Amino acid sequence: MSPSPSFRGVTTELLTPFNADGSIAFDLLRGEVERQVAAGVAGLFTNGLASESLSLDAAERVATTACVVEAARGRVPVMANVVASSLPEAERVLRGYEALGVDAVCLQAPYVYAVPQPALLAYLDRLAQATELPCGFYNAPQTGNTASPETVYRLFAGNPNVHYYKESTIDFLHIQTTLRLISGPEVEFLNGTDATTVSVLKLGGQGVVSLISAVFPEAVLALTAAAQAGDWEAAQAAQDRVLRIRQALKTGPFDAGYKFAAGLVGCPLGAMRPPLAELSPAEAATIERDLRALGLVG
Repeated sequence: MSPSPSFRGVTTELLTPFNADGSIAFDLLRGEVERQVAAGVAGLFTNGLASESLSLDAAERVATTACVVEAARGRVPVMANVVASSLPEAERVLRGYEALGVDAVCLQAPYVYAVPQPALLAYLDRLAQATELPCGFYNAPQTGNTASPETVYRLFAGNPNVHYYKESTIDFLHIQTTLRLISGPEVEFLNGTDATTVSVLKLGGQGVVSLISAVFPEAVLALTAAAQAGDWEAAQAAQDRVLRIRQALKTGPFDAGYKFAAGLVGCPLGAMRPPLAELSPAEAATIERDLRALGLVG
């Protein structure tokens, strides 16, 4: 079994850049990786839901991850998310990731169709047992399938290669129950939304898989550094700043604000892939104004 790398601190959920014709902009993706490594993040996360991964086919999910692994050159670990709507598709993506030499994979519930908890656990067990790579589980309500704390516990208890939990429920009863059930020296409990990082860290989480860090890594690194130092006043102040950044970047359609802001700070991340939409001029002006007020752009 492969040794499990650590993703404690800030792991960046990479955005997928596209050219104007909808093709993947691999040159911009390599630049995104280089900027993240230079900023000092703990790891890189590919094909998260915010990465426009649902607009990629299975081969493209593997190809984008191959680009990230090559660009990272072992300087930080790469965790690749298994996004699929069926077991055969998930297994194809998993095999592709294994061939690339990723450091870990993340298992995600299938999307759209509702799956009962026993069937969801069977699906996740099948994938975890099909690989020797360290695995995580991404509990993403956006898929239409949220794993209960009991299902999460059974997944971890039954599969010794499952070490990471990416929390995106924003349900603190769920979070506290899951923490109680799966906490241990071999488990890294990682927050999965920038909105609640300081709260999850106070409860005992070890880090965050952040989308904001794809654009403003320093803001998220300041939060986790303060938390790790036990300076909760500074951590809360950093969280408040992150929330203001998040509010600005969420202006307009899905993720378009993040890509626009990345261009403003000299790290262009290309276009949205249709049918996802770009910002209107008014939305772009609002984001630029709000980021200027935060001192993040000139």
